[in-house]
Amino acid sequence: MEEKRETVGPGKFVEYAYKLYNDKDGSLLFETPKDAPDEMVFGVTPGIVPGLMATLEGLGKGDKFEVTLPPVAAFGDPDPEYIMTLDKEIFMRDGKLADEVKVGAVLPMMTADNLRVQGKIMEIGDKIKMDFNHPFAGLTVTYKGEVVEVRDSTPEDLPQGGCCGGCGGGGCEGGCDSGNCGCE
Repeated sequence: MEEKRETVGPGKFVEYAYKLYNDKDGSLLFETPKDAPDEMVFGVTPGIVPGLMATLEGLGKGDKFEVTLPPVAAFGDPDPEYIMTLDKEIFMRDGKLADEVKVGAVLPMMTADNLRVQGKIMEIGDKIKMDFNHPFAGLTVTYKGEVVEVRDSTPEDLPQGGCCGGCGGGGCEGGCDSGNCGCE
């Protein structure tokens, strides 16, 4: 009797290793090695590139993948709303501008909702202009990688309590395997 092959699908825990390339010039943008792969619960973990998720669906452990994604299916186009002008006082330390505040520097920041974001300094003047777009926004990218692991997810795999205990303790209708783990 053949063992059932686990494949990537809703609610599955997935580990995947890849190299991410700029499709325009072939330069390596990012790498996640097999011994330290990215992981997600398919359809539950937020922030996964939509085109990458579609590519991984149906693959099994050891399957290789390659996909080229335009900005709309990857990191999006640069959004002018993510370019902000901030008061210089935010960046002052002991009455002077902090040393790390330089044009081109990427600084960790917090939103009003206490979310961590990265911003790149574009201009320093009376105010400081920062770009909070993803650094790969606007790029067509190519993922080349391999699925390292696929298995049923456990409650420990779920982000921030996730399904079955997240959303204020209400759980999710139909159980964790129902694919209905979002918080509406």
